[in-house]
Amino acid sequence: MQRILIVSDDPQHVTAAGAAMRLDARPVRTERTLEAGMVAVREWRPAVLVLDLGIGVTAGGLAAVLRDPEIVDRVGVLLIATHEQLSMVGAGVRIDDFQMPPLDIEEFRTRVGRVLWEHTGADEGSLLRRRGLVIDLERYTVSVDGEVVDLTYKEYELLRFLATNAGKPFTREALLNRVWGYDYYGGSRTVDVHIRRIRAKIERHEAYIDTVRNVGYRFIDDAPMGARLDSLGAEGL
Repeated sequence: MQRILIVSDDPQHVTAAGAAMRLDARPVRTERTLEAGMVAVREWRPAVLVLDLGIGVTAGGLAAVLRDPEIVDRVGVLLIATHEQLSMVGAGVRIDDFQMPPLDIEEFRTRVGRVLWEHTGADEGSLLRRRGLVIDLERYTVSVDGEVVDLTYKEYELLRFLATNAGKPFTREALLNRVWGYDYYGGSRTVDVHIRRIRAKIERHEAYIDTVRNVGYRFIDDAPMGARLDSLGAEGL
């Protein structure tokens, strides 16, 4: 689900941004303060954060937001900002795009779509393609080589998270936090069980998930087509 979080207290920006996202049938949530916006990032888990610097964000506050692990690891960032406000973006922090006010609806739609594509790999049909694996982010379905795979909700969420962060290793604890949530008190071996089940369902002719020794797991981003499963130690948990 490609959720868009808009943090702005400007009625014109909120109206224009909301209208643009509704044209693309994207779920939208609006918050008026940076504090409320960061709560929404953790609870609602948007794909893109649209942050209006006109709400009075300080340079230090902006840097803290852009370096927050919840943002860095999983959320695309689009700023609504003037040239002067953009000067607050310091070195070593990431933004994916920006748009200067007043907002043009068509330009805003294009920029959000670009951020989604660059950050998640999803095309206009909300499909995340990784070699023979296709994840439909709108319909919550997964297929391999054209055949639909039956995953549980947590298996789907775990696979989706890894695939949208292809190449990046995550510890079991990090995966528990991202997929199960901070209030989950189960053991980290829960991740191992779900990874094993996902592999059994999707890894028919090639591997998609790699075990990173002494760390955790990563989605394979650079494996050649037809990578041999036994070369990865799929059961080496």
